[in-house]
Amino acid sequence: MNNGKIFNGDTAWFSSSVSQKVKNLWKRNGGQMSPLDSAMFIFSRDFTALDTLQIFSSEAYLDEHLAVIHPMYISDSVTKGSKTVLMQYKLPPEEVYQATKDKQVYKWDRNSDLKNEQQQVRTGRQTCRRAKLCLDENTGNESEGAKTRRRQGPSYTDSENDSSVTMTTERQQSAVVPREVPEDMCHIDDIPKITGVLEEFIPGKNGCEVFKK
Repeated sequence: MNNGKIFNGDTAWFSSSVSQKVKNLWKRNGGQMSPLDSAMFIFSRDFTALDTLQIFSSEAYLDEHLAVIHPMYISDSVTKGSKTVLMQYKLPPEEVYQATKDKQVYKWDRNSDLKNEQQQVRTGRQTCRRAKLCLDENTGNESEGAKTRRRQGPSYTDSENDSSVTMTTERQQSAVVPREVPEDMCHIDDIPKITGVLEEFIPGKNGCEVFKK
């Protein structure tokens, strides 16, 4: 029973760059403090902090066993009333951030978030313009084709139409790729679509478990 506390049972290690106010917010909402080697969450708000730089250079981080999260994840989750998408708050090393900030959204970087929204607006406008242009072209082509047909009249006999339909059907059938899938594998079309709310993968929670090979 979590008593309505969204971080109940979760453990976290905090960098020296994280304020005591954020730590208190974590604890008030059920979170617990933990040493670095056993924490479920690793929080830092500054990729230049000494303790955070040590994590970035550690073997565990380089082997992708660790992820550093910006503490804004905590306040945003509390505001939302449930855990928000974790990896949108990932805090990478500074050189990675500088190389990806224009392509990837970091929720803790409001400038990055704003750039993404502006890019989405520009993309939406360009898509609308292209769709309108294609519609205008297709409408014009259909009008010219209709005029031509009216001038020329019917140009195909019933037998020619039947032949055309038969050839089209044969081409469609020949284009079908047989589904040859080994017995120990399943075809992608047989995989059921995901329905409902997606949940984060947290070992030991939401029915998730991790086993060593």
